[in-house]
Amino acid sequence: MNNLRKSNIQKLPQKTFDVLIIGGGINGAVSAAALAAKGAKVALIDKGDFAGFTSSNSSNLAWGGIKYLESHEYGLVNKLCKSRNHLMRSYPSTVKEIRFFTSIQKGFRFPPLFVFMGTIVYWIMGRFFTQSPQYLTARKIKSLEKVVKTDNLNGGFEYSDAFLHDNDARFVFNFIRSSMSYGCIAANYVQANGSEKIDGEWNTKAKDVISGEEFEIRSKVIINSAGPFVDPMNQVNQQTTEHHHLFSKGIHLIVDKITDSNKVLTFFADDGRLFL
Repeated sequence: MNNLRKSNIQKLPQKTFDVLIIGGGINGAVSAAALAAKGAKVALIDKGDFAGFTSSNSSNLAWGGIKYLESHEYGLVNKLCKSRNHLMRSYPSTVKEIRFFTSIQKGFRFPPLFVFMGTIVYWIMGRFFTQSPQYLTARKIKSLEKVVKTDNLNGGFEYSDAFLHDNDARFVFNFIRSSMSYGCIAANYVQANGSEKIDGEWNTKAKDVISGEEFEIRSKVIINSAGPFVDPMNQVNQQTTEHHHLFSKGIHLIVDKITDSNKVLTFFADDGRLFL
């Protein structure tokens, strides 16, 4: 792989590409694979590891956006469900169905049957692509999941979504590998240090982070897929847009498996937020 990287870096300044993609996360990887498959001359660079930031720190879920039903964002849920189904259909060995189990405590702002009806709506909007949801009484929960305390439960339910069976970073790299099979020149640890358009062609100053070598990459088009660094990259390239990132924060805690069932145990916090 190291020899391939060196070879690709040598090729980057040798010709004019149709597209230079800056950022090797999921968006850059998919763009590279799609464009290269259509016959475009594509270059893909990343200043660190491919999938080195957001794309390797996800929850590994390919979900349909069930939480957006509460805020009545039905159009968004519809789009997310279609995308989830497409991924499951296109990559059956990688994107697989997974079952979610949720319990509802007494005093929750919605009765369990009402929340369960939301999962039915979700299933319908998902074109019945997954297993159907199932309503669970507290007694049924106690028999199914011995580790769940049922003394203060009103009931619960199960529903399905999808997850990345391998992991998110491997999922991304599979797209990069696919793009290279179609002729894409991809190299990690290559930093873009600003681009300038001259006579209809973009000249991008690049640097091999490992060797320190500097060179230029010529392209007709640049795709900025730098993830959380999109806005700084636009500033460096003197590109203005009304669209900017609004960041959110979250954490992923890894704990020992507490049940033999292959389900994701979920629960609601006191303020109503859903935890997986």
